[in-house]
Amino acid sequence: MEKTLSPEESLQIIQKSISNSRKNMREGSFYYLLWGWALILASLACYFVIRYYVRIERYEMIQVLCSIIFGGTVTGAIIIQFIVLARTKKQAKVKTHLDRYIATVWITAGLLMGLMVFLSLTLDTYPTPFILGVTAMATAVSGLMVRFRPLVFGSIVFLIASIIAIYLRGDDQLLVFAIAMVLGYLVPGYILRSSKNIGDV
Repeated sequence: MEKTLSPEESLQIIQKSISNSRKNMREGSFYYLLWGWALILASLACYFVIRYYVRIERYEMIQVLCSIIFGGTVTGAIIIQFIVLARTKKQAKVKTHLDRYIATVWITAGLLMGLMVFLSLTLDTYPTPFILGVTAMATAVSGLMVRFRPLVFGSIVFLIASIIAIYLRGDDQLLVFAIAMVLGYLVPGYILRSSKNIGDV
């Protein structure tokens, strides 16, 4: 016969799960920094490519080079992430249901981003607003689940940036994207890395 938990015991289990997830998120701050820096550098590189090739009127090169830049950067970041994951997997770590939910959210978000890029290229438009919108959702869920305010703030930045990007040209969208990555990924990532207890943030 299963034991029925009291409200106090249920609350303690939830709080312990959140506490463990916060600790794991702090230890995983590297991934926010990795993707933040990778996408900032890719978006700025693509911005300058667009500006240069528009100036010399070689428009056919823009999509090819930007696809190479972003494709190479994302592939490199994924490889680095898997290498780090493989090394840290050997370390003892308490995995909670919240950790699994957050991981599922980001895997789903990654698949959605890939679909957005494919559809945008098919429709000959920039995927930036859609990528920012999906990132806003995933970041908000992560921040709210572990009650980490800087990530929630970052999700609001991503959402606002996605709306602003709709009304901008492709190259200007990339600048908005880079700024959003600084505020939405790098700032929370560095706060995570430097904090001893993210429950206080």
